[in-house]
Amino acid sequence: MDNITPMVPGTDSPCITLTSRQHTFYQQNNLKIRAPDGQLLETIGLEIQQENNRDIATQLLHQICLVQSLTSHVDERLELPQRAVYGLSDLLYKMEEFCEKNIK
Repeated sequence: MDNITPMVPGTDSPCITLTSRQHTFYQQNNLKIRAPDGQLLETIGLEIQQENNRDIATQLLHQICLVQSLTSHVDERLELPQRAVYGLSDLLYKMEEFCEKNIK
C-alpha cells in the first residue's frame, strides 16, 4: 500500500491516508485489515455504514411524509408534470428497495 505514512519518531503508529476513491468505498462498505496469512485482524467502518443507513431511512421517511401530504390534496383532474411522475416513481423504487433490504 503506497498510502501508508511510515512511522515518524515519537509517534505510536503509522498513518493511512485514503484516496478519494478509497474514502468513497469506506463510506459504502467496510475495510478489513488482514495479516499476511489472511487472518482477519480488524474490520473498520461499520459505524459509518450504520449512520448512513439511519440518514437514508430518515430522508426516505421525510420524503414519504411529503408525498403523503401532497397526494392528500390531489383531486382526480390534476395532471402531474413528467418530472413529478419521475420523482414519485423514484421514491417508490427507493421505498421498495429499502423495505426489501430491511425486512430480510
